[in-house]
Amino acid sequence: MHSLALLVRLARWYYALCLAGGCLALVPDRLNAGLPRLARVARKVLLNSVGRGRTYDEDFEGASGSGRLSRFVRSVLSASVPKRWFSHFYHLAFCWNGAWLLLLLKAVLGGDESETLRETLLALICLQVHVSRRLYENYFVHIHSNEARMQLFGYSFGLLYYVFLPANFLSPVAAAFEAAGAGAGTALGDGAATGSPRSSDATSMMSGGPPSLLPTLLDGFGARQGLCLALFIFGNVMQYQSHCTLASIRKGGGQAAPGKSKYSVPRGLWFTHCSSPHYLAEILLYVGFITLSTGWGAGTLLLMTM
Repeated sequence: MHSLALLVRLARWYYALCLAGGCLALVPDRLNAGLPRLARVARKVLLNSVGRGRTYDEDFEGASGSGRLSRFVRSVLSASVPKRWFSHFYHLAFCWNGAWLLLLLKAVLGGDESETLRETLLALICLQVHVSRRLYENYFVHIHSNEARMQLFGYSFGLLYYVFLPANFLSPVAAAFEAAGAGAGTALGDGAATGSPRSSDATSMMSGGPPSLLPTLLDGFGARQGLCLALFIFGNVMQYQSHCTLASIRKGGGQAAPGKSKYSVPRGLWFTHCSSPHYLAEILLYVGFITLSTGWGAGTLLLMTM
């Protein structure tokens, strides 16, 4: 389980780095001139990295110098990939999260009924449902024009996001296994004597008979959990409907017109009440399944803040 603990630590560093970068990118332009040159360059790198082709700031090319490092930075920032590669995020998430989900299912079916594992399993099941739906949308809902691009730098960070995403919910499992292996009879023995919940979870991960999966998942499922599940489902439906509305704007001959560069303003349904309902829905569904699995912690707080 050392690899799991390492994944959790790397994920927290990644989200902390993204959060720090986000704070730097939000520095107003009028204050930008007062920042050290390295900070100004880093800010411009961050702003360009989230660009989708048309938002790339070509003025930066002339302002970043003519040295070898500057030329390298310009070449990295100007590199872009087709926007239809967005589906790669969900291919990766589907396979990577699915692999962790299968490992936890194997543990549950092997006799582990610990609360820690049950909550983590709930979180990963919800996450798998979400990324599966997004993968479906990328093939059957979204319509990407041939000219649509996204920056390679942002694409790379997006792939890392989905590599580290399951780690936010696996951290309690990693902690339980660390407690179980802390010492033969010290951590576990003291936990058994004192009734420590974490040590109890660690012990149950090492023993027990095969349980039934559904009763294990629904153990302790009450009104709060039902409300959180409803919020998760509502967020997914709201996001799906919003993406359908956005896709309908570009529909004509089945594909976006090759030279079409203008965007129409989406109207109707959720766009009547909110300018970006698909992003609001993302927040709602994440809050729903994180709370459902009682997965709030340092990692998930960093994730939601980012």
